[in-house]
Amino acid sequence: MKVLSWNVRGLGKPRTRQAIKKVLHLYKPEIFFCCETKMLAKQVYVEGRNFNFEYYFVVDRDGIRGGLALFWNDKDKVEIKSYSKHHIDALVHNDNGKVWRCTGVYGHPETSQRHHT
Repeated sequence: MKVLSWNVRGLGKPRTRQAIKKVLHLYKPEIFFCCETKMLAKQVYVEGRNFNFEYYFVVDRDGIRGGLALFWNDKDKVEIKSYSKHHIDALVHNDNGKVWRCTGVYGHPETSQRHHT
């Protein structure tokens, strides 16, 4: 199983979306964690469809920064366990019956506050 994690620094930028599409096409990950989307959930949902992912879980941006998204295609494969503005934690169910944890983390932007992550 392939998992891709990327700090996109703004999912709304056309060049960023083009680069993501290219990398997703090249590597074909089953799961894609995207941080610093700088978008609201409803905006990210549109991008999920553009990236050819059927399912997604989104944490809204905080003001004009932050924002997380986890994208995947098999509805039974990913089970969201917890989330915050700094993480999305999920259990992933493999086809062979094994379960493993996938946690995408986006550290607090201020170094002195990273312990809150």
